[in-house]
Amino acid sequence: MWQYFSAARFGWAVGIVFISLIVRFATRLHIQRTKMKGLPGPPHSYIWGHLRAMDVVLRKQPKNAAPQTAQALSNFLQFASFVKEEYGLGDYFYVDVWPAGDPILMIFDTDIMHEITVKNSLPKHPEVEKFLLNFGGPGNLVSSEGAEWKKWRSAFNPGFSANHLMSLVPILVEECSIFVDTLTKHAKNNDLFRMERDATQLTVDIIGRVVLDHKLNSQRAPNKLVDAFMMQVRWQEIGIQFNPIELIDWPLRYVIHKYLNWTMDRYIGTQIDERFATRDRRGKSKAIIDLALEAYMKEVKGTSSGDTSKAAAIDPEFRKAAINNMKTFIFAGHDTTSSTISYAYYYLSKNPATLARIRKEHDDVFGTDLSTVSEQIRQSAHLINKLEYTLAVTREVLRLQPPASTIRIGQKGFFIHDPVTGEALPTEGFMLWSVDVGLHRSEKYWQDPHVFRPERHLHGGKEEDGSANFTSNAAWVAFSKGPRNCIGQELAIIETKVILAMTLRAFDFASAYDELDKLQGDESGYPSDATGIQEQFGDEAYQIQLGTAKPREGMPMRVKVRSP
Repeated sequence: MWQYFSAARFGWAVGIVFISLIVRFATRLHIQRTKMKGLPGPPHSYIWGHLRAMDVVLRKQPKNAAPQTAQALSNFLQFASFVKEEYGLGDYFYVDVWPAGDPILMIFDTDIMHEITVKNSLPKHPEVEKFLLNFGGPGNLVSSEGAEWKKWRSAFNPGFSANHLMSLVPILVEECSIFVDTLTKHAKNNDLFRMERDATQLTVDIIGRVVLDHKLNSQRAPNKLVDAFMMQVRWQEIGIQFNPIELIDWPLRYVIHKYLNWTMDRYIGTQIDERFATRDRRGKSKAIIDLALEAYMKEVKGTSSGDTSKAAAIDPEFRKAAINNMKTFIFAGHDTTSSTISYAYYYLSKNPATLARIRKEHDDVFGTDLSTVSEQIRQSAHLINKLEYTLAVTREVLRLQPPASTIRIGQKGFFIHDPVTGEALPTEGFMLWSVDVGLHRSEKYWQDPHVFRPERHLHGGKEEDGSANFTSNAAWVAFSKGPRNCIGQELAIIETKVILAMTLRAFDFASAYDELDKLQGDESGYPSDATGIQEQFGDEAYQIQLGTAKPREGMPMRVKVRSP
């Protein structure tokens, strides 16, 4: 009898919990769906929200295209531009994807973007911090907020100034020379290879040199930090999509993420400790980490000149923030430059007139003797400032293939305003996403937006296509806008110009998507699906998700040495 009574009580308890969960879900569903009433967006369903409308668009896109958004969101968020086109929506609209994620305000208008990133720099959405959990930590400059962000941005600003980075150009030349050797070997062997991987190793080696003054040498041999980082990127990609099946491997992913983070922290921490211990005999340093320590000691700890000679040990707060930001610099920087380089080779190879023009600029600046280029740049770094068309090419590549978006969180009492009607629209409870792809490919801001045309970014006002140049076009947001813009943007631009100057006249590049079958089984880790649609914006080299947005299949390529 007692056993029956206990079983009955247990059954009632389970039933009550189950009913409570259903009621809670239904209540939340009603709140979320009601919140969308009267707001602009695609066709909305009380049960499904905008999920069905999104699925219509999703079916028309490549299966492995990149979401370019935070970890908890579904793959279809990459397709905001196509949602806008499919349903004839305006320059802002709301999307209800609950329970897959928070409801979103999609922004395609520069004035509205300016409201949330410049005029009012709203906080980053919590999903950003979650996404960077395995590549950042306290004090990282991407997801930290308020006084913490200001403290570390102030500390690292001196090392990332344009003038200081120009003094580090000889380091970039040294690492790029190794990259040239790698390309020469590929050409000699007639290799079919994935350009993005080689470009990533180059970029990570450059970051190691300029930030830590440490040779990672990953272009020539395995490196523990780089290997752990690349593995972390691969495991970051697992679970990036909304896929319930992947919940099964969550415990394993958690353990692996923790181990890889520990490996990276230990490696970077050891290098920081060694630099601090040997600071007296090294003298004045140009490494970004040393300049950051000086600024931190002066501005945060109150030493008169940032002198650390009397300190017995490195400040633990600085050490932790330095480790976290080094990981963040590698994560944020590796895909920006490596993807830009890969796409630059891709677009230039498909546009002979543009390639001829950029090569002529390099002839004009450096002369026609290719053997002297690296030494010229090493001795006179200011020469790369003369590469205006090379900069325009870089800007155009970043317009067509931006590396990331900024995602902010709406605030209670904060409203955006329709640029035409002035109508106030709510932001509280919404993820605010300035859609970089949408802004970069909008006919409102760019004539022939899907065409590769570097001339639109040249100085001197409006070019023949009617597009404003990059200095005045608010729709160019490759590095975001406002106080939270990317601290590493100058480094990305400088290293891209150096790399292009040292390689474009030495080699001919050709993408090889028609040979993808020969790369299958190479254990590269690039997601591949040869079925269905294989283009986006009419381009076979669309972005995929591999931790971050990267060229599909790692940009398969062949390279040849050019005749003198």
